[in-house]
This record gives sequence, structure tokens and C-alpha cells, in this order.
Amino acid sequence: MAKANPKTADLRYEDRADVVETFADNVQRMTFDGRTLRVEFCVARMDDPDGKSAKRTGRAVPVVRLVLDLDGAVDMFNKMNNLQAALESRGVISTNKTKS
Repeated sequence: MAKANPKTADLRYEDRADVVETFADNVQRMTFDGRTLRVEFCVARMDDPDGKSAKRTGRAVPVVRLVLDLDGAVDMFNKMNNLQAALESRGVISTNKTKS
């Protein structure tokens, strides 16, 4: 069965209350193979302090591995760029733009 191209289809958003929300505090890996973007979201799990060292240790544990096709990756990047612009305009973040 052929899949409709999201760019040409009129898609209606349908919420699903049963989809669980997953917390992540970092992106460990992003790879692109020419067709799919793979993003691995992780959460930091800190080890118990041992009292001997001032340096904390821990692990980055994967909680979600998201795979997007090219159209989905482009859509996500466009939305992230819009979000970045909105956060910049509100002064929440700033980017270092170098002059060429």
C-alpha cells in the first residue's frame, strides 16, 4: 500500500491520550544515513557519591531512540528553527553569530 506524502496530503491531527511522555535530558547521538535520521535521547543517572572524590560520576542511559524519514527530519528541523527564533526573540537564548 502506498504511503501518502505528508507534504501533499491534508493531514488532520488526532491526539492519543494513551501515548506516554518520556523525559530525557540530553541527546547522545544523531546520525543520518541519507534516508533516515536517528536520534538517541538519554537521561543522566548519577552514581551515589563515594565521599572520596569531589567529582560526580554517572551514566547516560537511553530512554528513546527516534527514527525519522527525510521528510520527518526536515519538518522537525524547520520547527526547531522556528522555536529557536522565538526563544531568541524573547531573550531566553542567544546565539553567537560570527561575522565572515
